[in-house]
Amino acid sequence: MNYKNILIAVDGSDCSKNAAQKGIELANQLSASVIIVCVIDMTNAVSSTAVSGIIDSEMIQTFKDEAERVVKEIAGKKPSDKITTLTIEGIPQYEIRNVARSKKADMIIMGTHGRTGLKHLFMGSVAEYVIRHSSIPVLVVPKVSKN
Repeated sequence: MNYKNILIAVDGSDCSKNAAQKGIELANQLSASVIIVCVIDMTNAVSSTAVSGIIDSEMIQTFKDEAERVVKEIAGKKPSDKITTLTIEGIPQYEIRNVARSKKADMIIMGTHGRTGLKHLFMGSVAEYVIRHSSIPVLVVPKVSKN
């Protein structure tokens, strides 16, 4: 398959930054375009306001600002006219697939925290969901061990 348009999903974590770096390197080798997307996880906004029942507009703006900072930081490390950035609100596993479809991505690259057991059960896995439901290849870059 000829990969010309690669979607890299990031969340600001070290493992997603590592995946982005590897994804950009791969895209450069393939002369592919890159879309770096950060999904502002609205489930976090809703769960943190469960007591008050109101989603604070300042809090949402803080999430948006952080997402913008993350994608700009990653894109700025390897400036290229083949890299675009996108921040959107939603549930990450769904929005990653939607963006991949709408932007006609040939591949999705993302990191994984490598959670297992109860942590995985309670927190779920965005990467696992995307892998299971994607119609295009998904490259998952594992968490870098500090051994």
